[in-house]
Amino acid sequence: MGLDRAEGHVSRMLRALALALAACTVAPTRPVAPARALPRSARAPEQPTRVPPPASTLEDRLHALAIGDDDFYRSVLYTWTSPTNVAELRTTRRLLVATASSGQFTSPFNRALAKLVAASGRGATIARMLATHPALIRRRYAWPAPFATVMGVGPRTYGNALIRIELRPQAWIGRFDPEAAVPFTFVDAHGAPVEAAAVLAEPERLAAIFHVRTDRGQAVRFREYVVCSSAMVAAWSVATLEIRAELDRELALLRELRAPFTALSAAEIARPASPAWRHVPTTADLVTQWHAALAFDNGRYHPQPRQLDAILAALTAYDPAGPPLVVAP
Repeated sequence: MGLDRAEGHVSRMLRALALALAACTVAPTRPVAPARALPRSARAPEQPTRVPPPASTLEDRLHALAIGDDDFYRSVLYTWTSPTNVAELRTTRRLLVATASSGQFTSPFNRALAKLVAASGRGATIARMLATHPALIRRRYAWPAPFATVMGVGPRTYGNALIRIELRPQAWIGRFDPEAAVPFTFVDAHGAPVEAAAVLAEPERLAAIFHVRTDRGQAVRFREYVVCSSAMVAAWSVATLEIRAELDRELALLRELRAPFTALSAAEIARPASPAWRHVPTTADLVTQWHAALAFDNGRYHPQPRQLDAILAALTAYDPAGPPLVVAP
């Protein structure tokens, strides 16, 4: 019995030793796969290389505001009005209200249409459509750059509140010169010609008329955009940061023009503006670029410091006339 007990004890010791050795055995190491590059979408975003904008001369910045007889399509227009009118707009939400018979006098645009219709000559059919079609008889007068109309054409301004008008991409704009052999021409948003027959077939697409008056019978030669189709207005707004930003850009530009305008001769200051309205090359001089951005050819916009100061003062008097409002019909 003692011998059996001793053999059992040795057997248990050998099994314990085997287990201990097994526990100390190191498992074989698995081969490690080579690291793979992360997909671009999983990486930390790369910092873009900052490229400084190209230098822009005063001529370049004025050219961006230029309007020519061969380049007049603009999708954003501005119209000055009174804070009282803005208050009415906030209530009615109707941008186009005035007709040929409203107000105390008939505008040059409406008088020109009536004269063309009565003459029954070329362009009379289009003029009649503009004068009588229910979708086109309500109007608002505008211009692409607020500074160019802030002083008005006569002794009174149009007001110190501003409306921004954005046209739909499918809108057409017509050019109307009553004294031209072809009074009406039309273009689409790309500047491509649109036939008069197409306009007569889809009159609601005619968003605005670029009305040009440079004939000798004018006391002041002028240009204007006549917005005439509510259906082609994508949105109109008042008191927005977008409007404020446009005014700030123009204020900065006019302040920078003061120094070069101070150096102009009397002959350069007195040059008429309307000859620059036909075509505006990018290489034109500073005064020509200034003239090409104007709506009125009169002394109130002569390129001289005192007139700049008056324009600057009028722009600075801008009144938002309440909180921001954007209306998308």
